[in-house]
Amino acid sequence: MKQLFKYMSEPRDFFEKGFIRLSQPSVLNDPFEAAFCRKSLDELASHFDEPTSWDPEFGELKFSQYVDLRMHHIGVISFTESKENLLMWAHYANEHKGIVAGVAYHHEMGSIFESLFRADSLINSAWGEEWSKFDGAPVPVFYRKGLRYRNDKFDYDYSNISAEGADRVLYEVFLQKSDEWIYEQEHRVILRLEQADRVIVPNISSIGNLHIQNRIKNSSYSILNTDSRSCIVNLFEVADGAERTAVAMELAKLSKNPKTIYLMKLSSSSINNCLIGLNSNFTKADIQGKHACSTGYLDIWKATRNMDYYSIEFEEI
Repeated sequence: MKQLFKYMSEPRDFFEKGFIRLSQPSVLNDPFEAAFCRKSLDELASHFDEPTSWDPEFGELKFSQYVDLRMHHIGVISFTESKENLLMWAHYANEHKGIVAGVAYHHEMGSIFESLFRADSLINSAWGEEWSKFDGAPVPVFYRKGLRYRNDKFDYDYSNISAEGADRVLYEVFLQKSDEWIYEQEHRVILRLEQADRVIVPNISSIGNLHIQNRIKNSSYSILNTDSRSCIVNLFEVADGAERTAVAMELAKLSKNPKTIYLMKLSSSSINNCLIGLNSNFTKADIQGKHACSTGYLDIWKATRNMDYYSIEFEEI
């Protein structure tokens, strides 16, 4: 089992309904997200059996071009190994007023999600599910001085790149950050935004495909606010795989608007504890949500101040 933690300013629907944000590049806090050395990637690709990639919308592309055009279709969920980092409590948990949620990953159970939507042959360039990297597993982030491929382009095994497709590269550019972030001890789940379980659209009129827009308006899986024109699309309720894929592909195109929110639904068994911050007003009752407690166990702890060192400890409540 791999125990990970998620810093939050407030629980929102995490414990009650199991939803966690899948963050698109436009809402990430590092301007160097998915940065890579184009010259080195193109040199690396020249050694592949197929040095270019094929995209159904844009045609034949260099691998670097594919990443540039498709990076906004990627979402990231960030976790950490550390529950005691004072900087992250201050930055990501509202100055110790928030919480840290514990998430357990069991390799034998697959992903941490209730039901991960794949449809890999339709939404990415891999030959099939067995070759796709978007499997919902949390992976440690690499920390380097140089951009991805700058000095390490031959350090990894690309013998299966023909089967994995250009999405192998699209996936891995989100797994490297500057070594100045190393204190975060980050693990990431990297998915296609088309895999989202729920999408909150700020204005339904922004959906360019009118057929899909009208389908969403009249569907049983969406909730439309007629005043604000915002819409909640519950993709996890769509039984037909082809329809879900078609709708999801249109919603992924809205990712450059940071007000568009993509959410994933965690498995209740993966949510196993919660740590309440030093300055938090949240109570045990606030945390004991229906979804998280449905498996029968949820440990809840309260942070306390160590009187001898700059550190915090936790007491179970």
